Amino acid sequence: MSDVPVTGAELEGIELLRDLPMAELDALAAVATRRALADGAVLFEQGDPAQTLYVVLRGGLVLRAGGNGPSVIVETVEPGEVVGWGAMRTAATTLSTARAVGSTTVVAIPVEPLIELASGGSSRSRELLQRLIGLAAAQLEASRQQLLRAGREGVITAG
Repeated sequence: MSDVPVTGAELEGIELLRDLPMAELDALAAVATRRALADGAVLFEQGDPAQTLYVVLRGGLVLRAGGNGPSVIVETVEPGEVVGWGAMRTAATTLSTARAVGSTTVVAIPVEPLIELASGGSSRSRELLQRLIGLAAAQLEASRQQLLRAGREGVITAG
């Protein structure tokens, strides 16, 4: 399945990228790749260099993070959802390990072309930038809500 090319039309169906001009979606599609993962396969490991944004097309991912002790589930990612937004940071590394849940297909989009689009390369760059910031804000809010829930102290399941 990894040899099936990603198309601009396919990227247009992703909420983050909707309404971008087709020429820009086609340019992103040209650098994007499709990855098929078997159940339990690792997409990325905690601490690895982060340079890619992933969109789950089919199946799902479980993200686990750990320090010196056992790892804990910090997020689950379902079809249509994006993971890896933290790769937009300078010298980014992954903050968790992502494993496939069932047979999973993702589209991998390098962040550099997205940063170029968001920084003014597109007539919709402002909207794309707001969506990217919205991804980060949504993750922070989900984490905050979990910290505030009674009886859930110490367990954060949002990235």
